[in-house]
Amino acid sequence: MSELEKKIVLTIYKIGPTFISKLANRILENQNEVRESVRALIKNKVLERVENIMVEYKTKEENVVVKHRNHTYYKLTKFGERKAKELDENMEFELREAFKTYNKALQNKLDNNIKEEIIKAIYCVIDFPYSQELNVKAILNERFEALQKEYGHTITLRGEITEIEKEKLLELPNVVII
Repeated sequence: MSELEKKIVLTIYKIGPTFISKLANRILENQNEVRESVRALIKNKVLERVENIMVEYKTKEENVVVKHRNHTYYKLTKFGERKAKELDENMEFELREAFKTYNKALQNKLDNNIKEEIIKAIYCVIDFPYSQELNVKAILNERFEALQKEYGHTITLRGEITEIEKEKLLELPNVVII
């Protein structure tokens, strides 16, 4: 589980169900990165969508507020709650207050602040089995077609990719990047 995913799990554990933009603002992270992490957590059965129209969440004063759901809210599964309890003692991070500190300008800066090392293109050789071709294409999108390809026992690509793409590719099984 990545550091961002841990922050998301612990935040939802502490504040209750929430939606992506509010979550991103409270933990001071980019909304798109939070959205991708939430998708991964749903895939791993740590989070799930809230199906009820009304949702309960906790405020700073330990009060519980019931509100109509205008966004897609996410909550921890039972498995996610167990994971959060395991993580609870070991991790500290800044959790901003709700609503009073919601700052649209700050969130825009977080959402549009792409780190230089992430967008910097790096040259690499990527080797993977044919079974991973669709997954690799999905990560690289149009960049896949621009890379030099060799088809043998495995598929080998040569060319420039971003750090984000490299990290996503390394999460796939049997993918080697040099």
